[in-house]
Amino acid sequence: MAEILLGIGLLVFLSLSFTAVFQRTLLPDVLLLILLGILLGPAVLGWVKPSDFGKIGGVMSTIALVVILFESGTTLDIDLLARMLKTTLSLAVSTFAATVLVTAAAGYWVLHLDVRMSFLLGLILSSISPAVVIPIAKSLKMREPAMTVLILESGLTDVLSIVMVFSILGSPEGVFQAPRMLGTVLSSLVFAGVIGMAGGLAWAAVLNTVRQFPNTSFAVFAWVFILYGIADMMGFSGAIAALAFGASMVNHDRLPLHNVKLFQQHKLGSLNTADMEFYHEVIFLLKTFFFVYLGLSIKFDNPVYLLVVLVVVVVTYLARLGIVTRVMRGVSPGWEESYELSVMAPKGLAAAVLASVPLERGMAGGEVIQSFSYFVVLVSIVLTAGLIPLMRRPVVERGARRLYGFEPMPLKEAEEAE
Repeated sequence: MAEILLGIGLLVFLSLSFTAVFQRTLLPDVLLLILLGILLGPAVLGWVKPSDFGKIGGVMSTIALVVILFESGTTLDIDLLARMLKTTLSLAVSTFAATVLVTAAAGYWVLHLDVRMSFLLGLILSSISPAVVIPIAKSLKMREPAMTVLILESGLTDVLSIVMVFSILGSPEGVFQAPRMLGTVLSSLVFAGVIGMAGGLAWAAVLNTVRQFPNTSFAVFAWVFILYGIADMMGFSGAIAALAFGASMVNHDRLPLHNVKLFQQHKLGSLNTADMEFYHEVIFLLKTFFFVYLGLSIKFDNPVYLLVVLVVVVVTYLARLGIVTRVMRGVSPGWEESYELSVMAPKGLAAAVLASVPLERGMAGGEVIQSFSYFVVLVSIVLTAGLIPLMRRPVVERGARRLYGFEPMPLKEAEEAE
């Protein structure tokens, strides 16, 4: 017990120091936490294994994702969200499709998987991890509307990946049921959003009453966990429900509720500065655990896949670069946001968990999918982390301004930068 408590204390202080490193160098703290997990885990030192956490590891990871999405929802502007919906869908679907096609091609032609397993591999690795990109974007102080687009895109691709993977796994071999899959995705998104919004309005209605009782700071987390559980048990996206709950808590005053008798009788409560500061502290601790646990979970069973992984990840990022350049032109507030969106396509714990499902079900090629996916998770995060600090290079800024359609850097500023 003494060693565990010592380790937890050291981990928190290391995480604080990693945050300071990020502020100085733009080297994301999430990468350093993942590398720490790899160092401590079975891949290197073997001091800690994911199995040491039992079921708590998976539960804490889900809690971290839910809380991060809830807090991200509280930053969304409903008017901006409506304006950016078309842009977000275009960016998310284009990136999702490009990732699936590139990865499936590698699975079929290089890894020698059959067509079904190749597309399954592509779908597993098609999401953008909200738990990875949102903390990085917030630390970079990404401006609107790019921030809203990234939050929605990461949540959407996560849902698409999970729903479509289990749709293929549940369909007869060789049968692709596109209409049913599309219906499942749409119902998951729409009904999860309804559950989250309804839950947010209900919580706002009782919030002022709840605040009259002591020790209720964690009550909002208990409520969002309930909403997540209800949505997930009904077959919808718990993650989208958590995001919608956060959004409804800060946007309910813009909804046409004045004709609803229930809301006429109750003054709706709102989140205050103290609430948000408390949520940020909780997220810091959960984020620390999540990324160290992710590092512990990454396995290196077959290093020969590394070269193929590098090619797949680089090609995917190049495709995203072209997509962002097209979709965000005239929308992004600056070249910095366009650049950040272009390099924000890392995979996370959801991909790592999905990658183990085919092997657990005894499917042919399951071991290949798991090993390949673990490498993609690591390489994609490392690539994102490595590309972000390059923003400070004058040559990168000049190229980015030209590529994304922004005015060239003034000559005097360019000379000073050099």
